[in-house]
Amino acid sequence: MRLVGIGHEICRGVDTGRCRQKMKGSEESMPSSYSHNSLKTFEQCPRRFKFQYVEKVSMPSRVSADTYLGNAVHQALHRLYERVGDGVLWPLPEFLAFYDAEWEKPERREIAVPKEYMTVDDYIRNGRTMLETYYKRFEPFQDGTLLGVEHDLSTSIPNTNFRIKGRIDRLWKRRDGVVEICDYKTGGNLPRGGRDPKFWFQMGLYHWLVKENFPQFGAIELVQYYLKLDEVIPYRMSEEELDLIAGQTRNLIIDTIQAGRLDAFPTQEGYWCDYCDYFSLCPAKRHQLILDAEAGKTDGREKSTAESASQLAERFLRVDKQKKEVEAEHEAVKQDLIQMARELGMDKIQGTGGGSVSVKLTREEKFPTKSNDPEGYASMSSLVRQFHLDTCLTLDVRALAEMYHKERLSDDQRTKLSQFVRVVEGSRVTPKHKKSDEDEDAG
Repeated sequence: MRLVGIGHEICRGVDTGRCRQKMKGSEESMPSSYSHNSLKTFEQCPRRFKFQYVEKVSMPSRVSADTYLGNAVHQALHRLYERVGDGVLWPLPEFLAFYDAEWEKPERREIAVPKEYMTVDDYIRNGRTMLETYYKRFEPFQDGTLLGVEHDLSTSIPNTNFRIKGRIDRLWKRRDGVVEICDYKTGGNLPRGGRDPKFWFQMGLYHWLVKENFPQFGAIELVQYYLKLDEVIPYRMSEEELDLIAGQTRNLIIDTIQAGRLDAFPTQEGYWCDYCDYFSLCPAKRHQLILDAEAGKTDGREKSTAESASQLAERFLRVDKQKKEVEAEHEAVKQDLIQMARELGMDKIQGTGGGSVSVKLTREEKFPTKSNDPEGYASMSSLVRQFHLDTCLTLDVRALAEMYHKERLSDDQRTKLSQFVRVVEGSRVTPKHKKSDEDEDAG
């Protein structure tokens, strides 16, 4: 089920003028602080990142049942541990009543249920079960001291003007002195331990934030509570891992800055599209939305333009498929000809229609390349430098560009090199062929 309603006005209720005005000069509108959510959004789909964090496009409000479930559960646990911190045990019936009341705040029709076989009541019941199971497992909640709940923390990114921020669900000091960074999850996708990327980067960021804000803390343990599954995942992160987290965070932020500098935020489709608030604005979705909205109409330039685009896309798909088939056949026949020429000792083979094919079998001395023999290439490069054969050393523009974009150069170096930088527009056309019945059966 789509979370964004689509009518005949594709962008109804959206400030598209503001959106278009910000298409240029994205660098000036880039955020000054980042969070795990914003960095995750950029990794998943740079265009959504631009909609949400750069252009700040206002969209009609409609929340999914999954999101509201998470919010209601977090609010209930927040209030529970506030009382625990004050030495008060909240009775289970009152705890669950508070949770139920959270679901009375939104209009039912404003909650989108993505799973067709479920209702809002199913989500409410699932949340109650999660909270009741958690409560009975950990009551009376006296195995430690509350240091913070829904704790907002931030710190600066080394060697940048940016900050990273995060909200810790619960900061808890156990009786053995270990500080737990606790995070609650209501989903059912259990990570494969602490090194799973789903766990590692988010919880590593939280560890980094806590360490920077509370340097007096000794042992720290990261703990995710998967409430739906009644599972707890603990993990202790090493100093080396924290350094990796800091480096990855810095590189991701630099990638967003580079995207803003070039105003290059491509779409990237995935499962997250069904939950995206900007579906109706997405360049990857608008054409299909226009076709759907204009279905049945016989007039209007937009429809004819959309249909022409469809016909052009269909022609490209057909030609692309033919091209791949011909290229595959061409390569297979070429290899057969090479084998035939080798077996017959010939270098020219006549065709039946009067033409001919020349097949030259060659033997050459070649040095190793970086791709086919990295170790040999490195050893050879070292010798070339020892021999001062500078004419054999060419500038690796790709490596230089990476150092420039990742800001691994000094300010003076960047300034002097920037005069040679040019913004070059490019394009990439990627076909996505419809699966045939045979392919679907095989899958």
